[in-house]
Amino acid sequence: MKLRRLPTLLMALPLVSLTAAALPARAGNLAKKLAKNEPGTEGTSATPGTSDAGRPVDKSAPPAGNGNGASGGNGASETAPPVAPTIDLARLRAEYDRLRDELFRARARAELVEEGIYAAKLGATLRWKGAPDFILHRAEIRLDGNAIWDSGEKPLVDELIKVSERPIKPGSHTVTVKIEVRPGKKAEKEHADLGYESEQTFVVQVPDARTTTVAFTADDDGDLPEYEPEIELELKTEK
Repeated sequence: MKLRRLPTLLMALPLVSLTAAALPARAGNLAKKLAKNEPGTEGTSATPGTSDAGRPVDKSAPPAGNGNGASGGNGASETAPPVAPTIDLARLRAEYDRLRDELFRARARAELVEEGIYAAKLGATLRWKGAPDFILHRAEIRLDGNAIWDSGEKPLVDELIKVSERPIKPGSHTVTVKIEVRPGKKAEKEHADLGYESEQTFVVQVPDARTTTVAFTADDDGDLPEYEPEIELELKTEK
C-alpha cells in the first residue's frame, strides 16, 4: 500500500512548480496591457465603463434649464386662473320659495288625510315670562322633528302664543321647544350682545278621540351675565 502512494506525490510536485513559475510571466503580460491602456496627460481613456466625470464637456450642447424657459415655461404662470361661477340669487330664491310652497301644500294634504283617519288632536301654547329683563328673540316648536310653528324674526315679550290644533295618531310623540333669548332694552350696554339658545324635547302621550294641549312656559330669573333658563310643560286633555 505504501509503494502505490509514492508515484502520486512525485507527480504533484512538478505541477506546483510549473504553476509558480508561470506567475511572473503572466504578471508581466498584464503590466504591458495596462501600460498600453494608461491615459495620457492630454486626453482621457475611451474604454467602456469610464465614468462621465472624465469626459470633456460638449460646448455645443444646450445648457440645462430649470423648467422656466420660453419653450417649457412655468406651468403656474401660463395656466389661466379659473373663473368663479356666477350665482343667480334671484333664481335660487325662486327655487326656495317653490320648494317651500310644495312642502306646505304636502303638509296640508297630510293633515286633511289625518283628519279623516284620526279622531285625536294635538295643540300647543307658549308663554314667555322673562320680560322685560330678557326678550324671547326667536322661538320654534317641533312635533316629531317637524316644525309646526316658528316666530320668525319678531321678538316676543310676554304674549301667549297658540299653535292651532291638528289631527294626530294616538300614542307617544315628541314635542320640542327651542328658544333664543337676548337681554332686554334696559340691560347695560356691556351686556347688549349676550344671550343664549335652549332646546328641550319632551315625550307626550296622546289619547284617542281627545284633544291634547301642550302648554309651555319659559322664564329666566338670572342676573346678567348669568342665566337661569327654565322651561315647564303642562298637558291638558279634553274630550
